[in-house]
Amino acid sequence: MNGSLDAESHAVLRQWIKEKPENREYFQNTVAIWKATGVMSNADGFDVTSAIGKFKEETQPANRMEFYRRALKLSATAIILLLCGVSSLFFLWQSERSASEMVEEYKEYVVEVPDGAKSKITFPDGSVVWLNAGSKVTYDSNFARESRNVGLTGEGYFEVSKNKELPFVVNTGKLTVKVLGTKFNLKSYEEDSEVKVTLKEGAVKVGDFLTDAAPVVLKPNQRFTFKKMTQTIQVDSVDASHIENWRNGAMTFDKVPLEEIAKELRRLYNIPIRIESDKLKHIVYYSDFQENVSIEKVLEILSSGNKFRYEVKPEFVRIFN
Repeated sequence: MNGSLDAESHAVLRQWIKEKPENREYFQNTVAIWKATGVMSNADGFDVTSAIGKFKEETQPANRMEFYRRALKLSATAIILLLCGVSSLFFLWQSERSASEMVEEYKEYVVEVPDGAKSKITFPDGSVVWLNAGSKVTYDSNFARESRNVGLTGEGYFEVSKNKELPFVVNTGKLTVKVLGTKFNLKSYEEDSEVKVTLKEGAVKVGDFLTDAAPVVLKPNQRFTFKKMTQTIQVDSVDASHIENWRNGAMTFDKVPLEEIAKELRRLYNIPIRIESDKLKHIVYYSDFQENVSIEKVLEILSSGNKFRYEVKPEFVRIFN
């Protein structure tokens, strides 16, 4: 509030303000109290009753010249007090504006894509992310000024513009992806058992940058998989040339159990899917589906060989033996 905070401390304060509504309210209340104290301090020790009494006494002068002299002195004092009050109010207004700007300057932006939809987001630095169904990305108004940090829940295909001074950092809550300029796909739905990072171009570092664990550096056509249940990681080679084809409705399942496929279909077609057998949930599939295939066609192909039966209703899909 007095302008003595350095840049690092400002960042800490801004982060604390954003964490909870209570923090923002506490900050604003503190600012208000501080400013009010500054205005009142100009009147400290000023006894209004005594001053009025003294004025009345001194307005009974022995002669007219003495009256005017004392009146002029009191008027000058009143003008000084008035100017102090005005300057304090001006300072209050300036402080109010500065405090308001401090809070308003650091906004958080949230872009959320519902099931059955997709969206393209362009960041202030020119970087782009395509969000898959049921995904959400967050960033704040400092993006591209002090940092390039974003949060992701769901799946996003990123094309990141280069900036050596400000690495592009994507945080999923489970792990962090750090890049300078590259193209990669990141899939991290809360309900999925795995988090996957697949690199198409450039290089990325994947890991938890809040710990001392060394990050994994990926090269093009490599996929990083983090298994939530076992807390283990795996890096394997893949063909990443078509990793963003999901933007057009295509799907690829490479050794994926039916339970995970059902989650994908629910998000893509925006319809609940019930698997009524635990045994069916663990059947593994290798399948490729072209763009914009109907859910009926997907289920028809997956169920070939009498692995399961299915029923498509307006309100949900039922999969059973």
